[in-house]
Amino acid sequence: MNYAADPAISDANLFGAVSKSVRKDSRSVHNRLHSIAHDSEFVIDVSAAFGLPLVANERCGRWYIPPERIAESVYFKSTDGHTGQWGFSLRRLNLHIIDLVARSGGIVIVDSTRRGKRMPDALSKTIPIWCAVLNNAVFGVGKLYSSPTAVSASEHAQIEALIGTWTQQFLRCGIDIGKVCAHLDKPLRPIWVTPDVSLIVPPEPPKFDDFHAIVLCTASRTVQDGAERRQGFTYVQGAADDHEAWASGITPNLFWANKELLLKSSDYEVEEIIRNGQLTGGQSDFESPGISNSTRLLDITAIADTGIYIGKKKQSAINYYNDITDFNTIIDLSTTPTAVPDTQTTNKEILQLPIPEGKKGSKQFRADLPRIIAFFERTCLSNKARSESISSEIPLLILCDTGSDFSVGAALSILSLYYNEEGHIDENNKEWIKNRIDKDLVRRRLALIVVQRKVNPSRATLLAVNSVLMGWSNN
Repeated sequence: MNYAADPAISDANLFGAVSKSVRKDSRSVHNRLHSIAHDSEFVIDVSAAFGLPLVANERCGRWYIPPERIAESVYFKSTDGHTGQWGFSLRRLNLHIIDLVARSGGIVIVDSTRRGKRMPDALSKTIPIWCAVLNNAVFGVGKLYSSPTAVSASEHAQIEALIGTWTQQFLRCGIDIGKVCAHLDKPLRPIWVTPDVSLIVPPEPPKFDDFHAIVLCTASRTVQDGAERRQGFTYVQGAADDHEAWASGITPNLFWANKELLLKSSDYEVEEIIRNGQLTGGQSDFESPGISNSTRLLDITAIADTGIYIGKKKQSAINYYNDITDFNTIIDLSTTPTAVPDTQTTNKEILQLPIPEGKKGSKQFRADLPRIIAFFERTCLSNKARSESISSEIPLLILCDTGSDFSVGAALSILSLYYNEEGHIDENNKEWIKNRIDKDLVRRRLALIVVQRKVNPSRATLLAVNSVLMGWSNN
């Protein structure tokens, strides 16, 4: 558009329109990818300086770490650290990271944020809250550590006053904290690192005798859009944030597998590369191990000793269910088309209910949940000999598209209805359990799942579970 030639545009509007155009151009895919590559060098230096493994805070943090350098990933949400909305999430406990912390003496958690903040709330408040609650639960010391550059003294005091309440909620959620944290021999202590402060890599990494260091690394510098030109690109703060809006199908692993090609390409050339299918590799996403020969087809996790496995498919195949030899009982909520074998030629019991993601899927999941529960009763509770637990020879597999939403909701419903606190089925007490289901019981069963697998069930899924189970309990 020729702004100067349009008489309807005032000087003020012209300035605003031009500024908006400049900001948009500065945040182009070309500039974002170059900024990510630039920031990743700082992230690697932080890991070297502390001698600690790199952990990506999903999903933004994964962009800044070469896949081979990612020791683990976590999911801490900034919303749990927003002012006045602080919280300790029982849905996102991230306890899987404790063993790595204990083995390594600490970790470096990587994240970033867009302009306007020096560090994301996940690093400045959510994770410090998590450290304080875990320390209080395990060691009886709930002192909160926060960055004075990001958290005011007043906000610090308000958050610290809630640590005791969150600790009690954590202790009541049904997790065997002593078992999960058995190797944690000293408290967790957050340490903040940003590119705005000079980083010196010492000859030897520091040693911390009194605590495990949880180094919270903000990958990006604090700059205004378009304000910092570098060789061949304009720097973008928090370039990886909200990648669904700009990445055009590029994923972190695709970026790293095709880094050289992408960085030497213009925005137009990047679009052509994507459109022509020139990106290769990038298949090294974290996947939880399955069992036996199903690992090549599935990304699944066992829920403690319950016999229930949840997850997702890795690939599609015509004879998919027949290839999954480890499971004879399958609840498949994924939308990937899969042929159901003839019941006359197989001993598999399969419930196939394709549920798409989004609002439509959430509504469908709520409607289908009674069928899922009825299928479990018919297939897994029909044999009285299995009253203590599902036979280890006939485990239950529950799949969905993400491996972390509807499959979690289905497993949560089954665990809440039929499993006791020890993680075993007690069919004789089924009606007693049904009559006493409440939100606290559901939270305890959810904790059993989140300890085993990195999941993030949507609020709609959890509401559907509560609605169906509470309605069942009241009938």
